[in-house]
Amino acid sequence: MSGEVATGRAPVREGAPAIGPPAAQAVAELGWAMWGGAVVRAAAQLRLADAVGERPAPVEEIARAVGADADALTRLMRALVTFGIFRQAGPGRYGHTDRSRAMRSDAPGSVTDVMLTGSQWGWEMWGRLAESVRSGRCAFQETYGKDLFTYFHEDDPEAGEACLRGYAALSRAMIPGVVAALDLTGVDTLCDVGGGNGGLLKALLEAGPRTRGVLLERPPVLAAALPELREGPLAERAELVAGDCFESVPEADLYVLGQVLHMWDDDACHTVLANCLKAGRPGGRVVVLEQLVADPPETSWDALMDLHMLLAMGGRERTAEEYGALFARAGLEFAEVVPSGTPLRLLVARIPG
Repeated sequence: MSGEVATGRAPVREGAPAIGPPAAQAVAELGWAMWGGAVVRAAAQLRLADAVGERPAPVEEIARAVGADADALTRLMRALVTFGIFRQAGPGRYGHTDRSRAMRSDAPGSVTDVMLTGSQWGWEMWGRLAESVRSGRCAFQETYGKDLFTYFHEDDPEAGEACLRGYAALSRAMIPGVVAALDLTGVDTLCDVGGGNGGLLKALLEAGPRTRGVLLERPPVLAAALPELREGPLAERAELVAGDCFESVPEADLYVLGQVLHMWDDDACHTVLANCLKAGRPGGRVVVLEQLVADPPETSWDALMDLHMLLAMGGRERTAEEYGALFARAGLEFAEVVPSGTPLRLLVARIPG
């Protein structure tokens, strides 16, 4: 016996069978959550929220708009209604709720883009979790024989674009907290290493009007950089550099690596950090933006993201001590961990000199 005492009943998903005591019920409902995730993802894929206007619409009309079978769509809409995504205004008629409006393409937050980040490959990888746990190897590499970004480039550019949109939407939600936590005092040039479309760089340049910024990315990603970094006042202080951080990074006195190192193993991380040390100005900083894992974990999100990195990239989330060891191995001096009010922490290292 563990000594734990369970009291009361676990909350049963409405209408679901009560299969056992609270502990068993809680486990069952976690498993059934997969169905709910699939329902929301299907609504995002079909862009149902965009197909419903200000007034409730008959399901036949919605089906024509999204190219779906009306009968099957009715069954999906019923499930969505039970989750508060759409409301049933009458037989076969559906209108918006706050939750369905949040899934519109013009809604703030881009929750639909977040839901579509993983595309089909994400579902396949999570289905291989037990295999990866047995082998310790990356499910994506084992399945496709190539890494995720090579797959996007060679096999499925559309999935790559969806992934980038989802990452950008997640990033936008956390950028204000990160910017508020990052001290730009005395920073002449910062380099956002692997910074995606440049959303974080844009916000940092707005926060530091005397700072110049470099966005270092692979050419296909750099092509989708924000227009504000190409033209206008911010563009005068921004430089877009196509490159590979495993080969070199531009000179700077602040390097920002936002959710980059968690994609790679320790040797790959060492290469990138060593390049920052080599190119960086003495006394400069390397700031790694990542969520941390702990034993026991602080949140389920930390633990789940760690597994996602195993499945998709062969990387991992790390403890603060593990990042400290990476810094030391690269010749950097671990300075501090700064909270941002988001899942991301700022792990700050200094360049000696």
